[in-house]
Amino acid sequence: MNETKVATRGLLLVDHGTRNGEANARLAQLAHEVARARPTWLVERAHMELAAPDFDTGIDELVARGATEILVHLHFLVTGFHVRESIPLLVAKARDRHPGLPIETTEPLGDDPRLVDIVIHRVDDRMRE
Repeated sequence: MNETKVATRGLLLVDHGTRNGEANARLAQLAHEVARARPTWLVERAHMELAAPDFDTGIDELVARGATEILVHLHFLVTGFHVRESIPLLVAKARDRHPGLPIETTEPLGDDPRLVDIVIHRVDDRMRE
C-alpha cells in the first residue's frame, strides 16, 4: 500500500514586540484565533524584540510539535529592518538548524491591499458616531 504523508503546517506569527504586555498579548490572542479557525495548523507566535517568545523559540516549538513545513507570517505594516534584514537571517539559521524543513515567509501585512478597506470601514464607523 502506498501511503502519502500529509504535511503538518506550522504557522509562526511574528511582530516587533514591545514592553507593553497588553500589546504582546494581542499577538497571542491572534495566534489563538488563527489556530481556532485552522485547527489542522500548528500555530505559534514570536516577537523580534523586547518580549518572549523570540523567533528561534517559536520555530523550535513548531518543530517540537511536529511541523513538517513552516510559514512565517510577517505581522508588520512596513518593510523595515526586521523584514528586510533580521528575519531573512533568522529564517536561514532556522533552515540550517532544521535541514529539509521548508520555512518560508509571507509578505508584510502592510502590503495587503485589503488594508484600505479596513481603514475606510473604521473611519466610516467613527464618522457615524
